[in-house]
Formats: sequence, structure tokens, C-alpha cells
Amino acid sequence: MKPFIFILLLQLCFFASPVQAIQFSANAVMSTPGRADISTQLYYSSGRIRKEFFYYGEPVIQILDANKHISLMCFTDQQLCYENKSLEEINIGIESAVDSPCEGNKALKCENLGKQELNNRQAIQWKIIAHEGDKELISHLWLDSELMIPVKHTLFNGTSIELEWLGSEKIDNRDTEKWVQRIKLSNGEVQESLQWFDKELKISIRETFSNGNSQELKHIVVENIPDKLFTIPVGYEKKIIENDKVNAVK
Repeated sequence: MKPFIFILLLQLCFFASPVQAIQFSANAVMSTPGRADISTQLYYSSGRIRKEFFYYGEPVIQILDANKHISLMCFTDQQLCYENKSLEEINIGIESAVDSPCEGNKALKCENLGKQELNNRQAIQWKIIAHEGDKELISHLWLDSELMIPVKHTLFNGTSIELEWLGSEKIDNRDTEKWVQRIKLSNGEVQESLQWFDKELKISIRETFSNGNSQELKHIVVENIPDKLFTIPVGYEKKIIENDKVNAVK
């Protein structure tokens, strides 16, 4: 797992797989000791996410639609939206349970190696094969049998990522599972963080790091999100970005 900047969502999985059923709104907060918190209001619905935040002091709206492969960045003061329609893949920053680590990725080949116990939990081990030219790159991944989330990943370059379950815990009246994540780099360096996995949303909603940094989803409301929130606001001019060129919509 990796820290986020403006995605401001806590990611537990290593392979993107959009949440299908739950729609929700929340306030994503990133905290750094000695600095003001960075806050983003977000709305999620079926492969689409809307984020509202300040960009160099100007309020902006960012909309990512993985279903249509469209990205929008709308500047409130200018009443202007830039639309990028050339993206083949869009990672909206929310990842969920998966049946196979190769799901949705034709470039990978996966082999199910069966169940085994890992940190006192049952897991399914997968062999993942990728190619770089004629070279075969082999990694291994373990999916938790109950939650179907990756709990261990050993990469072909020697890096390993592992989650150890610490038990259940309430976060703002939400049921979560608490985990410690350990990333061991190929040079032997080990990085640790704590994560809380929301049992309803199927994503991590809090992560704290050893340096005091933290990121968290607060004020979570599970609700139906109107489709209009994922479209260009009324009265905004639209410009389309294609091949790194901006074209005005006539």
C-alpha cells in the first residue's frame, strides 16, 4: 500500500477492483505533524468518484469516471472544466475485495496454489506471472479467505508487503478490522503502518504511519449519490484535453 496525495482514500488492496454496491460520502483527511490538515470532500458511486478540495487556494471539483474512462477537473472561480477522454485506465482510488489478483488485468497470468494458514488466518496463495520482454517475472500473493483482500505480497524484485490481523475495533461507530502492515524493501529496510479496514465499505478507512502522519475517512454516510454529481456543473465551460492539447468545445 502507498500513501496518497489528493486521492485521499485509504487503500488496502494491491490490485484495483472498484467497489460495486456501496455508495457513500465522506471527508478524507490527511494529517502531518506541524502542518494544517488537508481535507477533501468525496462522493463515491459505482466506479465514479467526485472530490472537492482547494488547489493553490482555488476551490476545485475533480470527477473520475472509470466506467467511461473520463477525467474532469473543474475550477470553481473560473467556471471552467477540463475533460480528459483519452485515458484507457482510471484508478479512482477505491479498491475492494477480489476473487483473483489477475482480475481485469490481461497482462498477468495467475495460478491458484491452494489454501494455507498465514498469521493465524486462512489465506489462498496465488502465483502471479508477468513478462518484461522475454523475461518472466514471478510474484506471489495471499488473499485472506474470509475478506478476500491481499494480506501478503512477495514481489519479483525482493520487496514484500504483509498484513497481520490485530483484531476488531470500532472507529466512529463503524465496525473495522485492525491490521499492521509491514513493507520490507529489497535492501532490508522495514516500514510499518496501522490500518483499519471497514467491514461494510470493504476498504481501509484509516492509516497511521510511524512518522506521525495519518490519513482517514471521516463523517462516512452510506447513501444514494445523485448521478448529477458526476457530471459537469451547470453553467461551466468545457475544454477537452486530447493528446496533451486543449481544445475548446464549440
